[in-house]
Amino acid sequence: MSSSLAELLGGQHTPLTDADAEAFRAAGLWQNRTLRSVLTDVADRYPERTALVGYRTGKPVARQSYRELDAAAHHAAAALASLGVGRGDAVVLMLPNWIEYAALLFGINELGAIYAGIPVSYGERQAAAILRRSKAKVLVIPRSWRSTDHLGLSRTLRAELPHLETVVVLDDDPAGLGDGEVLWSSLAEVESREIEPPDPGEICYLGFTSGTTGEPKGAMHNHDTLLHDAQALADHLGHSTFGDPMVQLVASPVGHHTGFMWGVLFTVHLAGTGVHVDRWDPTWGAEVIREERITAFFGAPTFLQDMMRTDLVGDPDCPLECLVIAGSPVPRTLPAKAGAAFGAYIAPAWGMTECGITISCTPKEPDAIQLTDGSVFAGSAARVVDAQGKDVPPGVTGELLVKGPSMTLGYYDRPDATDAAFLPGLWFRTGDTASLDEHGWLSLRGRSKDIIIRGGENIPVTDVETLLFDHPDVLNAAVVAYPDERLGERACAVLVLREGATLDLPGLCDHLLAQGLSKHYLPERLVLLDELPVTQSGKIQKFKLRELVTSASGD
Repeated sequence: MSSSLAELLGGQHTPLTDADAEAFRAAGLWQNRTLRSVLTDVADRYPERTALVGYRTGKPVARQSYRELDAAAHHAAAALASLGVGRGDAVVLMLPNWIEYAALLFGINELGAIYAGIPVSYGERQAAAILRRSKAKVLVIPRSWRSTDHLGLSRTLRAELPHLETVVVLDDDPAGLGDGEVLWSSLAEVESREIEPPDPGEICYLGFTSGTTGEPKGAMHNHDTLLHDAQALADHLGHSTFGDPMVQLVASPVGHHTGFMWGVLFTVHLAGTGVHVDRWDPTWGAEVIREERITAFFGAPTFLQDMMRTDLVGDPDCPLECLVIAGSPVPRTLPAKAGAAFGAYIAPAWGMTECGITISCTPKEPDAIQLTDGSVFAGSAARVVDAQGKDVPPGVTGELLVKGPSMTLGYYDRPDATDAAFLPGLWFRTGDTASLDEHGWLSLRGRSKDIIIRGGENIPVTDVETLLFDHPDVLNAAVVAYPDERLGERACAVLVLREGATLDLPGLCDHLLAQGLSKHYLPERLVLLDELPVTQSGKIQKFKLRELVTSASGD
């Protein structure tokens, strides 16, 4: 007798029923296979194809075939099992984009354990919250990375997390390790063992997202939700759009959902090559793109804007074929400009850790779709509703709801958050505002908390930001609210200018008015910075800008 969904999730609360799961499987939307089996199949078909290339600071470039990756994943499973990791145990990786990351991921998967990532740049507070919520049994770290002493950090964390039994250190030096600390290389001779494969319905991944409260929530995914998303994106854009075979530059941190889902899983799903870089530098990135003949890239708009300032622009030999841009609103004129600059298809997209990418542009539809964030994947659905939950007409902005086979099964050990996120019919409240046009194309308008309401009138933040990006002296831009006693909120433009450029508020407003922006939407303050605060995955941290603008006393 097959297990129920609740049993497969270890009793975790989920809005999905057994009937929902069976309907997904009957429709072929859930494949009923494991992530690990995908790697095994690709290794059987293309054993000598390059699976991974690792550009690691201070180290020679490393390469690994699919045959070698498959063997390394099998060894990782045996090594983790020797540390007591079994089905349902959580293993957390807090590593840069090193070549070892993928083998550890698939090794965790082979055991039927649960993977969770912590971006290597996170501090003690963020890391502790994820480790505590996931009940991690093992943490894998570098001894240190850049200015952070990760071994010291792990000792502080273990002191307050009794369930964290072992810290594995990816380093060549055994010196100074204490109880419960293991050098990864010391496990090289662990004997392999036969391991019963997990059920595809079991939790295999917790994607942590801070949401609006700051409390990390672990979005639960099983093999079915993740593999559906990979297949759906490939079908939506067309497999060949990414290159044949795809060679992807993995610059987004694999500890973040983008790097994990699209950098590792999607690359293996398409039997492509993942070129991992452990730091992002646009000039160096351009060199790697040429050297490795990179065809594809996934990342936030800031990555693409960085690349637009390199000598890849206008190079007739640029190998890029497709760049998927998601994670924050895309300036509407950027896809056409970047597409012409690189000779590549630029695909604005929308997604979340909770569901992956479920909406994107596609070359199968008219070019005008690139002025939006795209169309919904087959098998998924989107609605835009008003404050009463009623669907709004095409073109009207409201709250974005989505549902589909890649949607999270709920938040780990957070039934309260799960119930708050889902409406009847499995509709998920994204926290984003958007509009849908008559084609069914979605235009993202920003996070609900990023809306600026001045005197009762909503300011279309993404529209203003697009016009700011079109200014010849502007490298990066954001529009945020600051409090006002009379109007409630006013708008402030925060800009990064080209070196040597100057711009004042009247000049900026003249530019915006010349581009057709209504006077009602003009920013009333201007702040110039050397750079905008961004996450490691490239998203602009608007909450930091709001704090800065609110505390600043003048322009």
